[in-house]
Amino acid sequence: MKVGELMEIRHFITFNKVIQFGSFTQAAEHLGYTQSTVTSHIQALEEHLGAPLFDRMGRKIRLTDIGKKLLHYTQEILDTYGKIKSIVNDGDEIRGELRIAAPESLTVYRLEPILREYRNKFPHVSIILSNATCGDNKRAILNGSADIAFLIMPTFQDSDLIVHSLLDEPIVLVGSHDNPLNVLDQSYENQKLNECLITNEKECSYRTMFEEYLRERGIVLSNTMELWSIEAIKRCVMSGLGIACLPLITVNNEIKDGRLKVIPCKGDLKQISAQVVYHKNKWISPALSKFIDITLKHTRDWSCEEIIC
Repeated sequence: MKVGELMEIRHFITFNKVIQFGSFTQAAEHLGYTQSTVTSHIQALEEHLGAPLFDRMGRKIRLTDIGKKLLHYTQEILDTYGKIKSIVNDGDEIRGELRIAAPESLTVYRLEPILREYRNKFPHVSIILSNATCGDNKRAILNGSADIAFLIMPTFQDSDLIVHSLLDEPIVLVGSHDNPLNVLDQSYENQKLNECLITNEKECSYRTMFEEYLRERGIVLSNTMELWSIEAIKRCVMSGLGIACLPLITVNNEIKDGRLKVIPCKGDLKQISAQVVYHKNKWISPALSKFIDITLKHTRDWSCEEIIC
């Protein structure tokens, strides 16, 4: 970098977006830049620091040690930049960007009223909502690629996070109405179960919980089928292809309609909860503060019907 040239805010914004999307191409699309512009912004930072920020392995990129160190300062810089921008807001008109991470189950079955009220009240805030596993969503808060995250997992505490527990979310094992499995009890311990578990990705909290339940009892499934969405899982289970372990909120309607049945698990599955988290050192922007307020207001009215088996 030439003498007198400085790192610019836009360079840090670009760096942050590359991390958020995991791709130079997607970062360019989101920012409205050409890919060469994104590359030049990253190169400007690298030249100033005298070290690479990313290891480039084919299409995948990974932060170097220097990149990881810069990420921490980037979050501080962008938080300060957000504070500066907020002081020029006209009256109560809130602007900015809000990055939300949430699992599919909560996005589809819990968040719509929250997002609708927020959009109606604060139309000038740009919302970026990403769906991933709860493990990924938690990491997104820790690495700064999300402002706030929803999780559905066992309650926990983390010294770096502010955690609000919202509601216990019952988890149920379901099968098609004519599935011969009516209860999973001690008679299946240390046995092979002639069922296919239809499930989502490996880091899903309720998949992990059910697999631990089986492992503790020595129960082995015939096989596992991984699918990309809860809707796809439910359709496969309803067609008789196997069983699934899902949050009750996602299958309530199908249970009521008789398209799915609950298969009780003796010994009970572990309890997991819906939670909302953000980093303790994160600047609570006006946009984020209002979203937290609306979220906590709505979640006071959340409920989940118990199914009597």
